[in-house]
Amino acid sequence: MASTYLEKEMDAEMKELEDDDDMEESDDENDSGSDEDLEGEEEDPELLKNIALYEEDISSNPYNYSAHYELVTALRKTEDFEKLREARKRFHKFYPLTSDLWLDWISDEQKIATSEEEKKMVDDLFEKGVKDYLSVDLWLEYCQHSIGGIGTKEGIVRAREIHEKAIIACGLHISKGALIWEAYREFESALLSMMTPTGSEELEKIYADQKKKVENLYKRQLRQPLLGMEDTFNEYKEFTKDATDGNVVSDYHKAKEKLKARQKFEKKLIGEEIPIENYQEYIDFEMKEKDPTRIQIIFERSITDHCLVSTLWSQYLTYLDSNLKISTVSLPVFERSIRNVPWSVEIWCDYLRSLERYEQPHSEVLSLFEQGLAAGFAQPAAYLELWLCFIDYLRRRTVWNKDITESMSALRTVFERANLHLAKCGGDPDFEVSKYCANLEADQFGVMENARKIWAEITAAHPFTASVWLEYIQLEKTFGDKKHLRKAYQRGLEKTHDDPEILVRSFTQFEREEGSLEAFEHCRKLCRIKMEKVGASKSKGDAKKSEEEQSRHDKIEKKKEKDKDYRRDKRQQIAAEKRGDVQNTQNGKDNVFLKPSVPVSQQDNRSWYDTPELPEKGSKKVVAPPPGFPGKKSVAPPPGFNENMKRTIAPPPGFKEPLPKKQKSDDFDNLSEHQQRKLRTVFLSNLDFSVTDTEVNDIMRSSGVVLEVRLVKKPNGQSKGFAFVEFEKHSEALEAMKRDNELLGLRPMYISECDPEKKAPVFKFDKGLEKNKLFIKGLDPEVTKQDLTEVFEKFGKLIDVRLVTYRNGHSKGLAFVDYEEEVGAATALIKTDNMKIKSKEIQVALSNPPKRKDDAPNQSDVRSLGGTEATEFGPRGKGRSQVAFTPRSISVPAKPPSKLEPMKFVKPGVPGLQSEGNEGNGTKPSKSNEDFRKMLLK
Repeated sequence: MASTYLEKEMDAEMKELEDDDDMEESDDENDSGSDEDLEGEEEDPELLKNIALYEEDISSNPYNYSAHYELVTALRKTEDFEKLREARKRFHKFYPLTSDLWLDWISDEQKIATSEEEKKMVDDLFEKGVKDYLSVDLWLEYCQHSIGGIGTKEGIVRAREIHEKAIIACGLHISKGALIWEAYREFESALLSMMTPTGSEELEKIYADQKKKVENLYKRQLRQPLLGMEDTFNEYKEFTKDATDGNVVSDYHKAKEKLKARQKFEKKLIGEEIPIENYQEYIDFEMKEKDPTRIQIIFERSITDHCLVSTLWSQYLTYLDSNLKISTVSLPVFERSIRNVPWSVEIWCDYLRSLERYEQPHSEVLSLFEQGLAAGFAQPAAYLELWLCFIDYLRRRTVWNKDITESMSALRTVFERANLHLAKCGGDPDFEVSKYCANLEADQFGVMENARKIWAEITAAHPFTASVWLEYIQLEKTFGDKKHLRKAYQRGLEKTHDDPEILVRSFTQFEREEGSLEAFEHCRKLCRIKMEKVGASKSKGDAKKSEEEQSRHDKIEKKKEKDKDYRRDKRQQIAAEKRGDVQNTQNGKDNVFLKPSVPVSQQDNRSWYDTPELPEKGSKKVVAPPPGFPGKKSVAPPPGFNENMKRTIAPPPGFKEPLPKKQKSDDFDNLSEHQQRKLRTVFLSNLDFSVTDTEVNDIMRSSGVVLEVRLVKKPNGQSKGFAFVEFEKHSEALEAMKRDNELLGLRPMYISECDPEKKAPVFKFDKGLEKNKLFIKGLDPEVTKQDLTEVFEKFGKLIDVRLVTYRNGHSKGLAFVDYEEEVGAATALIKTDNMKIKSKEIQVALSNPPKRKDDAPNQSDVRSLGGTEATEFGPRGKGRSQVAFTPRSISVPAKPPSKLEPMKFVKPGVPGLQSEGNEGNGTKPSKSNEDFRKMLLK
């Protein structure tokens, strides 16, 4: 009777095999009939059409991963197994496969594997599958597959080797490694159960050896920190019948401590999509522990989940090459890496250098280089780096001799091939390979003429760059002669534009050291002529630049002056209107002329118009009439008086009716259709000239239903940069105005109410100190509103973040951050002042803008020392020729400006000439010499 789980499972499998044999016999009897049925069936035409499309995609682009995957999935639904096998082989040729794809492939092959050749193919698939990625499931399947051959000694040895490989590959996997150990122990325990402990001495020895193997597996497993190791320890005690080894107990407790230190990292690796940062923390921890096997296992686990991260592969490979330095470990990882991240030229170059380091055959290095050229790098510069790496390898293995050797000739051929390839893809704009070749021609080959020919092509491509000429000059200094060196200096001095001063200094120094007097004088002459040309060219450029700057400055000043004149005229107009309103108010209500009352002493001669003016109706203070007042008399009105006619006075010329007050939302329904439409319309300005009606409609409809977009255009159809947008509801228009300064394209659009008569913009923000709002300046132009929000939202809840921009949408380097509470603003002020955001340090302060110029008194009404006298206006403003509505009998002439009175000299010490509160002209009395003497003696 089977005593282990594995033994029971094997018995069950044998029984299933017997049942399968019986069923196969019955199937063979009906085979002919079933074949006839299958011949009559037709595959889905839609499926066949999709397969053809996938194959076409793969033929046009062999690196189309999704096409490979979909083709394999579709072919599994057909009966064409050979075609499915070829598709899988082609898929694996270009890409590594996941464990699920390998398990499906192996499962399909196992079903039809009857011959030894087909069984060997299954073994080969397992070997290829476990090399792609670390997969405990695939290794478990491989171990179970190996048990099928334990009927022979060779099968037992083979199964034991596969289990040992599985232990090496993933036996240290903390979360899943115990599964491999348990499978290995069950395999060895099954072998132990089939042995008899008694009989001959040889059988007893074999039994004891097998039992020792099982016990050693327990000991090896208990040394590793694995999940569920407590159960393993209990099983070990049961196996040894509590005769546990003290060293095993000690190793078990040490392993538990290691497991405890790693549990916090293992918890972060639970889930479907694990961030790479979690793996990086685990890697850093294992790096500090310096256990190579554990470092390898965590790297393998990380690249299994993040196989397309090239930096992770580079980190793994760098560790293997710099610490382990074992070819059998490093090179297979390099081979896997270029299949996962073929776009990383750094990994290709490291792979080439590793093959050279581990002395691999030249054919293998050459094959890898050719694969790299076919990898299809996105950047042309990557090909340059790959070529330079391969040329370095060939140069190091070249045998140098006076006579041209085979390796020297091969190196020249590679240089020619590299130049042709890089010229086609544009990967070497600075001629790095050509310079490399020229240096080798001059130094190792000893053929300076070839080097000069190469440099002639380089200088012809970059004739105006001083650094290129200096490199050639340095080559001539090292390997050439003075004749060619002087020619190089003269040609470089003639051609160079960017930095001729460097060549001038180098040429002059060379002639000082090597040349004759005539050569030195000739050099100075050439350098002087060159510098004069350079100076003239720079002067011309500076003059042009100065003119452009002056023109720009004049335009700015002209615009400022124009704006200043406009603001001055506007202030004077407003001041004049205010003075006219005040004068009209003094004249009486509704501009009705009221004649002043006659003094009481003249009551006897009163007429109907002499009645004292009574207080208006509703006033609180009522003055009693004087004694003897007879009361109101009925006086006949003057001829032509119409009682029903409203007594009004025509408004003066230029008078404008005041604008109607804005209606509240409650009164909106009571307005006329025209007024309602006006309130439902918003005005958009600062629009880009290329913006269309459709774009405006698309961005504004997020605030409500847009009835009409009226984009104002010129006669030629070009936009003027502003538009009117009418909404269905008034509330939608109000909501749209909250989106002021929102970007439309690359420019902020200004949104305001539709008021055609309003000329000057209205400042919508508080002008005083706001303790819950911060003012930031010194921002980098690249800083966005989102960047500021991420920085300042840490200190409190934000109401708004406003980035101040120019009309073209470019940042002014200023911003306002509005908090709900003052505490958040105060905390942010302390934490962020002088903080560096991107490339610049910012300055933060509470929002307290200075007084605007519009708030200052009218400059025309302010007198200053040394200024001209203000123009005296008439009773109604500037127009002295206009008729005043105030009677001359009560009009008060404008008071002439007071003049400074002459100072009055007051003798010191004379009493009575000045009072205590009034000291002459406002200055203190002068002091005598006696007074000063007393002050000094105090």
